[in-house]
Amino acid sequence: MNIQVEPSEKRKRRKKTKNLSPSSSPPSSSPSLFSLPDEIVVNCLARISRSYYPTLSLVSKSFRSILSSTELYAARSQLGSTEKCLYVCASDYRCHYTEWFRLWINPNRTLPDSMTKKRRKKKKKKTVGVSFVSIPSPYIQSLPPSIVVGSEIYVVGGQWSPSSAVRVLDCRSNTWRDAPSMIVPRMFARTCVYDGKIYVMGGQVLENESWVEVFDTKTQTWACLPDPGTEVRKSYIYRITEIDGKIYFDNRDNTMYAYDTKQGKWECGKGVIATFPMSKCVIENISYSYGLQLQGNNGCWWYDIKSDEWKEVKGLESLKDKYKRSRGNAKVVSFGGNLLLLWEECTNSNPNYRKKIWCAEIGLEKRDGGEVWGIVEWVDVVHSVPISCKLFRCLVVSV
Repeated sequence: MNIQVEPSEKRKRRKKTKNLSPSSSPPSSSPSLFSLPDEIVVNCLARISRSYYPTLSLVSKSFRSILSSTELYAARSQLGSTEKCLYVCASDYRCHYTEWFRLWINPNRTLPDSMTKKRRKKKKKKTVGVSFVSIPSPYIQSLPPSIVVGSEIYVVGGQWSPSSAVRVLDCRSNTWRDAPSMIVPRMFARTCVYDGKIYVMGGQVLENESWVEVFDTKTQTWACLPDPGTEVRKSYIYRITEIDGKIYFDNRDNTMYAYDTKQGKWECGKGVIATFPMSKCVIENISYSYGLQLQGNNGCWWYDIKSDEWKEVKGLESLKDKYKRSRGNAKVVSFGGNLLLLWEECTNSNPNYRKKIWCAEIGLEKRDGGEVWGIVEWVDVVHSVPISCKLFRCLVVSV
């Protein structure tokens, strides 16, 4: 009698087939984020960088709704996970066209060496590290003064013609809305914010119209302030700033005026802020600027109050080479304790009639001897615009 022994490999295959029979139940699926309560989903998303939000918004409509909700940003604020975001307004003076952008920083812009070596074998596109993302706006011909209040940007009045309109960009959802109009139409007005209130001064108003008014962002109401007098009304406001509850502004004659918000009175004195350049920012009580032609050197500078002079920030020689082709329209803003620098690069031969917008993030370090050194953390081209276009506003918002 011949007994055939079945090979062990064949028996194993039969056992696997039995286990995968149609009658057997499929493995249970892993729990989904959608099955969790909204409160837990919001808490999880609030801990993630906003740089990931554009990708997450593609998951579903419910995700898009949560990512633009006020509850999410209230949770981010409560958890201390708010981030600094840069918003830029560019203006094309030829056709009176404006466009708003936000700076997007790729959270995965740096790759491990192992991944870089593997990818070198294949031809690939350059990984985008930073770039401008356009924000759709119905106000393409609006370029009035802009100011940050909380997580919103208020755009007040008109630039090419008098207007009383007020538009608000909600930086949490990157959407626009209309706010209550000003009492007086204004053009080229100056704005300043203090204690949740927006102070608007000047703006080519008529003699019988209020020269200054204030907007309470909490009650969403406008109110006129006391008249400053003929001398102030006829002056050209060179720049404006708030210091300890007083709204300071001066003209090119180095005459300073101030409105005391607590006393409701006007003051006049010697100019104290005219020594600062138009594009400057303050980080830890130190003023910084870029592009000043001081001592025959075009670079980054900081203001030493003790010696009453501008001094150069050391260690930024690499930026000077990139900045050589700039036309001097540089913007500097405080960005989470670092210095964010933006400038336009123009070349003589440009067949496309476009120019590049550069951006660099600079870390700052105080060293022995009173020197300030800068460390370039990254520098890259973030956008290209027509030659007739200029950087107009650079604002940093916490969201």
